[in-house]
Amino acid sequence: MLDMSPANMALVLVVLNKNRPRTELALMLSRVYRVEALIDFDDAWLAMDREVPAIVLTDLETADVYGANHIVHKHKHEKLCNVPFVIMGNEPAGNCTPQFEANGDFYLQRPVSSSDLLNCLNTNMNRAIEKRWENLPPLQSTALRETVQQFQAISRAIETGEPLDMAENRKSCESLLETVTSKQYRSILDNIQGHHNYTYVHSVRVATFLSVFGDAIGIKGDDLMTLTTGGLLHDVGKMATPPDILNKNGKLNEQEWGVMINHVTHSKTVLKRTPEITRGITIIAQQHHEKLDGSGYPLGLKGAQLNDLARMSTIVDIFGALTDERSYKPAMEPERAFEILEEMGAKLDQPLVRVFRDILSS
Repeated sequence: MLDMSPANMALVLVVLNKNRPRTELALMLSRVYRVEALIDFDDAWLAMDREVPAIVLTDLETADVYGANHIVHKHKHEKLCNVPFVIMGNEPAGNCTPQFEANGDFYLQRPVSSSDLLNCLNTNMNRAIEKRWENLPPLQSTALRETVQQFQAISRAIETGEPLDMAENRKSCESLLETVTSKQYRSILDNIQGHHNYTYVHSVRVATFLSVFGDAIGIKGDDLMTLTTGGLLHDVGKMATPPDILNKNGKLNEQEWGVMINHVTHSKTVLKRTPEITRGITIIAQQHHEKLDGSGYPLGLKGAQLNDLARMSTIVDIFGALTDERSYKPAMEPERAFEILEEMGAKLDQPLVRVFRDILSS
């Protein structure tokens, strides 16, 4: 069986010498991360000695303005030198960015939206994880690097309203699919956990599991590529979902849930403006939350209205979500995840659930 290790919520140190901004930022970030808020770097160095954080958020004033003494100081510590600092300030980015990025840190010019701040923190925390991928065997390293680059390209296309580049998307999926057909995909699942772009992590895992599923039951060629590509693109609409809702540490309220489930509509919009999207990819993206008994969303399809692509993608999406490692929960053991799938009874195609379970157990 697959080894799903428990998760630890990423620690973010907020070091700001003004009380109100420090409190407000800590409160906002605590929806997504484990946060420790401190007044100055005297306390911060003690905190970092106890536990190395994933990232430090501060500003120019607290970090000694242009002297940046505390930021320079971290590079003298072996265990802290790779911790990225995100520094906020009122100065133009062009004046400040080069001096910080040269040391692996990042500058944000105020005002900073919560969405931009969360994206910046996630991007900088992910650098270290993506750097480790370079030490993997070439096939797995290529698959991870190409899929994360493709996700960045998808994000840019969504922001600009442009169609997706399906030629590049297929290229990234070819490497991922090769790890499946050569039975070398397990290190993909192991090494992607811990990445802080949850939509990317979940999408690669769903693409991998769908490919494993399809390959094991004899699907070949372009049809197998449809499963891989459909899995990678099935949640593209979540890129338009506010990060504080997408990564909320706790149960969504009714209004937030309404925003969350709207990601299927966003996915439809993104895929519709891409002429090369196939019907199979569209089915996976639009129907992976539908249930056989009609209790799913967004259309409430049921029974024969759902073909094997929809049935497989629903099973794999739920299994992936249950066994995903999140900032606020450990990955569920696969055995327990399959028990939950079986407990869902008539909502899912249970013969397909048993086939999928047998495949991952072998």
